[in-house]
Amino acid sequence: MEPFDSGELKLDLHETGTVAPGANGVNHPSDGDRVAARRADIDAKQEQVARLLEAMGCEGALLLMPAHVGWFTAGMNVRGLIADSERPGVYTNGRQRWLLGSNADTQRLFDEELDRLGFQLKEWAWDGGRAELLQSVTAGKQVAADRPFPHTHPIAERLRPLVRVLSAAELEDYRALGARVAHAVEATARAVQRGMTEEDVAGHVGHRLLHRGVEPAAISVTADDRGAKYRRAGFTDAAARRTFTIQATGLRGGLYVTAGRTVGFGPVPAEFRKGYDRAALLAAVFRASSVVGGTMQAARESVPELLAGTTHEFDGRLSPPGFGTGRFPAEELRRAGHDEPFAAGQPLVWQPRIGPAAVVDTVVVAADGPECVTPPTDWPYKRITVAGLSYDIPDVLEREG
Repeated sequence: MEPFDSGELKLDLHETGTVAPGANGVNHPSDGDRVAARRADIDAKQEQVARLLEAMGCEGALLLMPAHVGWFTAGMNVRGLIADSERPGVYTNGRQRWLLGSNADTQRLFDEELDRLGFQLKEWAWDGGRAELLQSVTAGKQVAADRPFPHTHPIAERLRPLVRVLSAAELEDYRALGARVAHAVEATARAVQRGMTEEDVAGHVGHRLLHRGVEPAAISVTADDRGAKYRRAGFTDAAARRTFTIQATGLRGGLYVTAGRTVGFGPVPAEFRKGYDRAALLAAVFRASSVVGGTMQAARESVPELLAGTTHEFDGRLSPPGFGTGRFPAEELRRAGHDEPFAAGQPLVWQPRIGPAAVVDTVVVAADGPECVTPPTDWPYKRITVAGLSYDIPDVLEREG
């Protein structure tokens, strides 16, 4: 493709790169070091909650939302629980902390998730339910809760800016999770065959995620040009002849990461290529806007100019450019009609969709520039320069199949 220039934007020629194993910045600390880091992280979060309780004039905080429990416990995995009323919670008075759990679950949670992390236990019997325990915890006290509960004070909105930001210890885990999700998507894309259905491919992605200890939270597989009509396509029994666009969101340790890749069987159709190249350009521009104080609105404002005069001039109206992630699979970053500014350590998913094509990755806002936690590995990419900084954006993998 030809270079594209517009002001400070430059789209370089197609390049292929390989990230060597172990060169993705993911560290693997010893078990003792990891426990110490998690405990220090939890202690710091407990202090944050203590300050909120003092400001609210409350004696304790009751956390029941999975995102808040995952944040406070620095990544407790809760699997196999479907009913919301059976999920564990946390209670803290700002000095001590307790797990609230069913007697059917607490042994595993302490053995595998919370050992040596300073938690005590308040337990309910599975046949009696959680409500009685919650009433006992909150009775006669000024308690803040992240969900409506009798005689408590709401704390969820005060927690929002805290839970969005990843700590240094969590960022290490997040990089590892990003590598796992990207690997699962890329390995699937390298293995799929022409004529497979979207459902077949979704099954392969889910298997690879689970095999690496990652819970599939959402999977989308789009065959050929179906993405031009359906921007959130899911997966069906449609079979691909020319392209598959594969996107997956994985959950581990209370954190979510999303990545997407596109594979073509032989050279991709010209119209698909045009859409993909424009989406790649937008992906670089969006990534460049992932700065402290940036907003989704600022990213959206760049779309009309970059699509003007193309056959996809109005595609920016058909789907959002991205969303917040991390504790949530997807978080709308808007309150009262205004976009909330990005903070250092906050994860974002960018997903420009142009025609049938999509370019999807997860980045973390940082003071020295955004960090992509799902970079291409042994995968073709485009190096795109925006305002003097270069970003490696995944390209289409064209192969026989």
